[in-house]
Amino acid sequence: MIFKTSEYVFDKKTAKTAEFLTGIYPPFLYYCTKIVPTTFFLFFLSLVIFLILTAKGKNLLHYSITGIVLGLTILCDPIAMVIYPAILIIFLVNKSINFFRMLLIVFFSLVVLLPWTIRNYNVHKAIVPVTTQFGVNFWIGNNPNATGTDYFLVIDKDRYTLITQTLNKDIQDSLTKISEVERSNFYFKQAIDFIKKKPSIFAILLIKKFYYYFWFAPTNIYISPDDRYRRFYIPIYLVVLVCGILGIIIAINQKCEVLLILTVQLFISAIYIFSHVGLLRYRMPVELYLLMFSAFFIKRLR
Repeated sequence: MIFKTSEYVFDKKTAKTAEFLTGIYPPFLYYCTKIVPTTFFLFFLSLVIFLILTAKGKNLLHYSITGIVLGLTILCDPIAMVIYPAILIIFLVNKSINFFRMLLIVFFSLVVLLPWTIRNYNVHKAIVPVTTQFGVNFWIGNNPNATGTDYFLVIDKDRYTLITQTLNKDIQDSLTKISEVERSNFYFKQAIDFIKKKPSIFAILLIKKFYYYFWFAPTNIYISPDDRYRRFYIPIYLVVLVCGILGIIIAINQKCEVLLILTVQLFISAIYIFSHVGLLRYRMPVELYLLMFSAFFIKRLR
């Protein structure tokens, strides 16, 4: 999909370069060997972005299929809900887009989500569109012991302390006796209270998480199977990051199509930075398109 997107937004030479870079990029090679939600999420995310980009002038079936794909993307990872505000922003910027047809995308995505939402209501007795996980994720990144990652301390791969383990033992025990929705609400309220009481620490954490998201967290507060190729990964990622940013700077003044891509990537990264950074795979949706912009920059150099 990155080839088709690059070809549509830029040209075939850029698309071939982006295809090559994506094919040899270490994180993508690693995750292609595993059957994990990330692999499916990246495919569906890139597909739905391509379908939205190419929707102008297409029939109603195209918009309906785009909505179905968007629904599947959200089921893979609820962070794909950022596409909803991205669609609205694109419409406000480009009034030539048919708003009714854009609503079709939203409608069919909600149709796909509806069975799972009904299931969640039957289980939790509350409206939960996809998951209850956001509350705890938001708290992990915003509490007195927060480090910006899932971990409070990492000694080695077998000895570490998760942020959730820093809670008082009595609180941990009490949380096991309430529902998922109540736990999510508890964590969310605790995070909001922390932000209100400690705005300066919250601001410092945001800066740290921004740095960890676009670069790397120190190993004493981060552990991941991705670390096995970190030394090889870092110099390659540095080149992709620099070339990708330069490619964005050049493209944003020339191609209105990049607005959707950049808006989606901005929202995805913002959510992780406001909650917690966690694993390197959280950055992979952004890296996918950094490769595309890197290819555009390389093509311009040539």
